[in-house]
Amino acid sequence: MGGRALFILALIAATPAASAIRQFSYDPADAETRAAAGSLTFLVNQRMFSTRVLKMRATEAKATADLKPANPSLIGRAGARANERDVYEVLPAEDGAALIAAFCPGSRRAWMAFSPVRLNQDLSVLVIGDDPKGGGAHRCRALTFNFHGEWRAPPGSPPPLGEVGPPRFPN
Repeated sequence: MGGRALFILALIAATPAASAIRQFSYDPADAETRAAAGSLTFLVNQRMFSTRVLKMRATEAKATADLKPANPSLIGRAGARANERDVYEVLPAEDGAALIAAFCPGSRRAWMAFSPVRLNQDLSVLVIGDDPKGGGAHRCRALTFNFHGEWRAPPGSPPPLGEVGPPRFPN
């Protein structure tokens, strides 16, 4: 094998090891975000070339919702800005239904279009909701957050995703 092929194989083999579960915390950047969401923490799976948001947690309260990747075509219909491109459905299990009601009153389903989720970078999130009376998806609100910090995971291997609890204070 040539040097290039060995490099590609090494890169492919290293990719799973480069994956890390991280928790990024954000504070509201404006009054609308403060009223609708407050501070939020997102559990993310950060890989070498991408980041996937897994879970959303109200930092100051006990409210948690799982997020599932969704069809990015919702963005165009709801008027997202160019940097809000990663779309996730807010799942109604746990406290998801309550978070959907808070972010998008009247909707039974909601999606969130995220700007890139990165360490030390602020975040913008467009909340998109359904119309329970049969209309299409619509823009509910735009949330803006200032990066607050990263919650460190306890030493050792990360716990299974279903067992990840709220951030532990202090870290």
